[in-house]
Amino acid sequence: MVISGSTVSPAAPLDRTAIESYFSRQLKLRHLQLLVALAERQTVGKVASVLNVTQPAVSKMLGEMEKGIGVALFERDGRRIRPTAHGECLVRHARELLLLAQRASEELHAMSGGTDGRVEVGVLSVAAPILIPAAVALFKQRAPTATVCLHEGTLDQLVPALRAGQLDMIVGRRARGLAAPEFMTESLFDDPTVIVVARTHPLARRKRVKWADLAGLAWIVPSAGAPMHRHLLSVLEAHGVGTPINTVESVVIDANVGMLQACPMLGLLPRSLARHHEESGVLKILPLSLGAALGPVSTTWYADAQDTPACALFRLCLADAAKQTRI
Repeated sequence: MVISGSTVSPAAPLDRTAIESYFSRQLKLRHLQLLVALAERQTVGKVASVLNVTQPAVSKMLGEMEKGIGVALFERDGRRIRPTAHGECLVRHARELLLLAQRASEELHAMSGGTDGRVEVGVLSVAAPILIPAAVALFKQRAPTATVCLHEGTLDQLVPALRAGQLDMIVGRRARGLAAPEFMTESLFDDPTVIVVARTHPLARRKRVKWADLAGLAWIVPSAGAPMHRHLLSVLEAHGVGTPINTVESVVIDANVGMLQACPMLGLLPRSLARHHEESGVLKILPLSLGAALGPVSTTWYADAQDTPACALFRLCLADAAKQTRI
């Protein structure tokens, strides 16, 4: 080990039999906790404080691990330490194993308490305002003592969490990141994107709206590079409308609705949500079709993951809620 003075060389060849023997007989959860703590805290002193042990104990435990595995796991980088390539590999798997252990503990606790388990759901913004509240309401009616935990984020945040087992499923538009063979996907309903304005916008008062009427107006658009951003620009170009130059880039739906009411701007919303705000007298949908730009709202889960009763029930509740919001 580099940081404790061990003679283990970073380039030492790996003995597969020795590694398998160490993993099956000597590796414990406290070793996994140590690996993660070292990667996150980067100093032996901080790790010792977090784990409530002495610094020599940290160095000794890590030295034993490196001796058992036969390769250096951490090295000095100035005053800090950082994992070697082998260390990064073990840290990544240690996080996954600790997460599984935590979830096993939570499930056992839930069973002993007479509850029905827990489901971790990643939510893309298109599903958050209408579909998810309806699905959660159904879920709690059918399993009042079960727990559902929602995590809103973007696809690049949620897919790695799904792969790592931190999420049981993702609810949102089907996208290329969710098209891998390792995933199972169930389509719920189509929810095309529509153009909206506030009720006070000049276009909201017109009986007829033409594409030419959009020229030179201010927009709230998705982030540059997003599929819907590219699609919008191509549709505007096809109808002879120039690229908007007065724009705000935002995918924060609540903020977008607020900005539409505060400023004379055009915006984009899923049709289910746009109709909700239209019925409430807040927004108006313009009669201009953007076509089928994005995939259906879907539920996606890891094919090899254990399908718990709570997960199966929540997917059923999503399907039932989707029937209520089908448009």
